[in-house]
Amino acid sequence: MPTLPELQLPTGFDAFDWFILLLRITFIALIYLFLYQVGRVSVRELITIGQVSGGMPQQMPMQKAISGMLEMIDPAESSWRAGTQFALDYYTTIGRNSENAIAINDGFVSGNHAEISFNQGGWWIMDLGSTNGTQVNGQPIVGKLQLHNGDIISFGRVHVRAHV
Repeated sequence: MPTLPELQLPTGFDAFDWFILLLRITFIALIYLFLYQVGRVSVRELITIGQVSGGMPQQMPMQKAISGMLEMIDPAESSWRAGTQFALDYYTTIGRNSENAIAINDGFVSGNHAEISFNQGGWWIMDLGSTNGTQVNGQPIVGKLQLHNGDIISFGRVHVRAHV
């Protein structure tokens, strides 16, 4: 009985090399499939964003700018000069501690002396339990008090004018 010849691969190229070649081709195909999917999803998301925004960038609604300021009238023994101006934020703290928005280094100003806030369309001041109190136009304040343009505020011996 005649024997069948064995299958011979080219010399120097065995079955393992064919297997590695097949893995490389499969890996490259998977990379291209992944990139295709990323591109498809990106285009779909961009189209959705364009439809939602109407193709035009959305603008934020205009908010009324608040402006408030304190002007130093009598700095007492602090390092500030008369005429120095301090801008007010929606919530501004005043005191001797450096963590305050307005730090006044005078011995008669408490560490956390007072706070000024913008609420309900107006500026409000409140004493934070300071030792020497807070006064508006020479009158001690109890609780919250609404400020008016030109009011003179006293933190201990330091006096400022409100521009609100």
